[in-house]
Amino acid sequence: MSGFAHPHDELDEAEDGPSPVWRAVKLAVWAVVSFALTFVELVAEWVAPLVLLAGLAWWGGLQVIGSIRVEPEVQHLLAYVPRQLLVGGTLWTPSGLIGQGLTLLAIVAGCRTLNRLISREV
Repeated sequence: MSGFAHPHDELDEAEDGPSPVWRAVKLAVWAVVSFALTFVELVAEWVAPLVLLAGLAWWGGLQVIGSIRVEPEVQHLLAYVPRQLLVGGTLWTPSGLIGQGLTLLAIVAGCRTLNRLISREV
């Protein structure tokens, strides 16, 4: 009769699939990976615009200051505007900040992509 399965068939199908323990371990591992990716994404998403805008503002300020024609007495004061800063042993430049901001945006995109792939996997 169609529609009725033998008890053997149901047992064979259950044995072919992964065990519940294995599925739980796999789910836990993917949950930890997804948590880490989401955490990195949120931090990078918050910091990226700040770093990028700071670099762009600094670069724009240097461009404006460089194009200003002022009296010689004031010209030496403009030389004190920093072109680079050493902060905590790290050298900061406008182009470096812009590059770091773009890198952080790429990290956000990568984390979102990996999280989407994980959600389809699990």
